[in-house]
Amino acid sequence: MNAAESNLSDPTAPVLDWLASNLSTDADLELATLVRHLEELGRSDVSHSQLHRCLDLLHSRSMAISRQFRERLAGASLPLTLGLHRSATRLVSALGKLAASHEEVLSEVRNRLVRTLRRNPATISAKALELLGEQLTIAHLAGNSAPYEFWLKAHSLYAGSIAEAETGHGSETTESAKAAYKYLLAFSAAHPEGLTGREICWLSDFLTSNANSTSIRHSAPGEDEMGWFWLDPDQDTQPMSIHRRNPPNVDGLVYFSGEELARRATSLIEILEGEAPLPAGFHAGLERSEAATLLRRVREYWACPPRREHSRRRSQYAVRVCCGLDTIWKMLRDPGLIHQARYSSEWMVVNESPTGYAIMQVTGNANELNAGMALALRRSDDEPWTLCVVRWIRTETPEQIELGLQVLANSAKPVTVGFRNANRTRPMSPALVLPPVQALGRQQAILAPAGTYSARRFMLVSDTNRLYVAQGRLLSLDMQTAAVELFQYEIDPYPL
Repeated sequence: MNAAESNLSDPTAPVLDWLASNLSTDADLELATLVRHLEELGRSDVSHSQLHRCLDLLHSRSMAISRQFRERLAGASLPLTLGLHRSATRLVSALGKLAASHEEVLSEVRNRLVRTLRRNPATISAKALELLGEQLTIAHLAGNSAPYEFWLKAHSLYAGSIAEAETGHGSETTESAKAAYKYLLAFSAAHPEGLTGREICWLSDFLTSNANSTSIRHSAPGEDEMGWFWLDPDQDTQPMSIHRRNPPNVDGLVYFSGEELARRATSLIEILEGEAPLPAGFHAGLERSEAATLLRRVREYWACPPRREHSRRRSQYAVRVCCGLDTIWKMLRDPGLIHQARYSSEWMVVNESPTGYAIMQVTGNANELNAGMALALRRSDDEPWTLCVVRWIRTETPEQIELGLQVLANSAKPVTVGFRNANRTRPMSPALVLPPVQALGRQQAILAPAGTYSARRFMLVSDTNRLYVAQGRLLSLDMQTAAVELFQYEIDPYPL
């Protein structure tokens, strides 16, 4: 039998030939080939047995292709370029199709009397859940949320693996499925829409090694246990913190806790902020200080997520927006700059509360957007600028961008600051002085670029109307993101 006759008798032969080849450095070519072969495997003349022969290799190849795209997405700002957005969308779809293929084979294997390691339902469930984990990670790197019915599939796969273990089948391999499911829960609970691409990639690697330390149970936690999340396996929803919303009075809920994961993050933060060498297996992609900042933020979500104190009300009015701390600083020093199109764009407020907004872009070219960056908005030229920080970004398409904002202050004054650190000389940095907020018990605060804070004392210079130089003393570091940090201060009456 020649090669052509072999391909006719076995439609999976071209796929297996491709899977046997080396991975190309051309990620787009690899993705296009993966998509084409998945379509071929979806034909009716491909049996479950033939499909199952390809699954392990397809799983490994698709994960390797996804890793190639992670490197590109990690350094990209939102919204993505049209080409990169198209590739990310195709990758998310391909990972979903491959997970669905695992589900098809899983259904067939469960009805078999003879089982092997490769034909073990728990093993197949684990690989399907790993694909869903990669799908969720890529979706957030592209600024999207979980695909439709994503969580229903994840809950079903996990429940099926647990059922297999209870019947005495695959108790060992069930741990792999449980670890993959815990990755999904821990990743979602970390509020990934509020992270940059580099932070998402680093967090993903961290959770791959540590998510198994989280806890899952089916009994409700006590009233004093506030660090728990609940899930309804019958709903297409992600984990919800008990601290934010009480679980419904229905049977079959699953409860998840990330408290042990938060403790592990605390231990790593102490190492990162000290002088000790990095632990073995420390993930690349972030500097020590950047990784510590990220872990501090996600630790709070795992341990006890903040409660929303004010309800949002729907709105619809236009605002002018100025993005980025450096741009805001320049604009406040010279208000005439805001009339230049490159410094501002028009957005629509879609809902608001006393502490935040959700806005959608209307006109202008928004680019270089990242979660955690500073943003200023105002409704008219007669109103002062409201200073905010971007809490999350959603961009289903490059043309449709939605931002979630946390209000920091209703006015700001541009200054420059420089911290006094004997170990390293640093240049003065542009910063914004924010007025006290009595209701929050906050004194005067400074919003500065990330990495500015390095000591307790600093110099502050203001030269907008008249020259003013003072020494400040830091009181508390209240916020750190990948782009900015916010700290309260007081003027030091006894400068050194």
